[in-house]
Amino acid sequence: MAKKDTNIIPRKEALTSKPRKKVLISNDFREILISQETSIIEQRIITMILSAIKDEQSLFISVKSPMQDESQQRQLSFDDYFEGWAHQGLVDFSVSIQDINPGRKMKNNTIQEALVNMTNINWLRLKDETINGYKAVPFILEPSWNKKNIYFKMDKAVLKHLLNMTQYYSIKKDLSFNTSTNNTLRFLMWLVKFKKQGSISKEYVQLLKELSIPINKYEGYYRFERDFLTRVKADLDSYNDISFNYSYKEGIYNFVLYSTTNAIGFDNNYPNLDALQIDRALKYLKKQRSLNEPQLRIMKKLYEVKGYKELSKHLKRRVDLELKGEAYIKAVFTLLEKVG
Repeated sequence: MAKKDTNIIPRKEALTSKPRKKVLISNDFREILISQETSIIEQRIITMILSAIKDEQSLFISVKSPMQDESQQRQLSFDDYFEGWAHQGLVDFSVSIQDINPGRKMKNNTIQEALVNMTNINWLRLKDETINGYKAVPFILEPSWNKKNIYFKMDKAVLKHLLNMTQYYSIKKDLSFNTSTNNTLRFLMWLVKFKKQGSISKEYVQLLKELSIPINKYEGYYRFERDFLTRVKADLDSYNDISFNYSYKEGIYNFVLYSTTNAIGFDNNYPNLDALQIDRALKYLKKQRSLNEPQLRIMKKLYEVKGYKELSKHLKRRVDLELKGEAYIKAVFTLLEKVG
């Protein structure tokens, strides 16, 4: 009797999301996340899918050791993996609504709309060798839900992209639950490719091209920095283990990566995103409004009392650009008296 191959995975009913500190993103899927815009809710669903398959992904990660013989080093094939699955190549997923929507802060119909959107045939493009081109396919199939869980299926061809671990990257699972913009994950997926190099230089136009962002989306690099880079950097500084500094000169961006866990005094200086944004706002005001240290302390106290978002909302484009120093401080108090 032939010896049973222990590498073949037994049949399962469904893959379910699990508690994880990090999830793994294959290089195949990294490219997909860069090339298209996904909402924060969709990114949460993706994270839950990755948490559900992390154990399966580990089966395709080659661990090289001189102590292993040739038979032990044989990697599991995709055919072996799917042999135990039902539904003719469709894999079932189950995700707890509590996991994807902790504290029920998000409306259920918003989650449902994201699920339906991910079934759109244009959500994903896969290579089609039969025509030497590409085909549009949905990321998930047949979504359904009740008060406790959401359910959906994924095609074998799509799942292969998540299981191709010849090259992969790890990200914090809770990143998509804390980010302020859906651009954070997208930019991080572009950035991690240069982690070993530690730095990268790109022309502004080329950077937009590699991020699949239309060249006319931002009115010049200054708007790109304000609406994209500064928000992404604030998210990564607060919630991720790597972030970046950047500079711009003569059409070229220079990025330097660093570990946020090794940043000296980071945790003390920036305990949360609000504190980080206040610090940056004060640096901007010091330069643009010629504020001295006592004036900066006044503005810092106003930000701390009212909160960064609330105060910024009142100040945005409402104080004459020509006002500097003490004149600016007086104008801020006059404005705040009017708005209450």
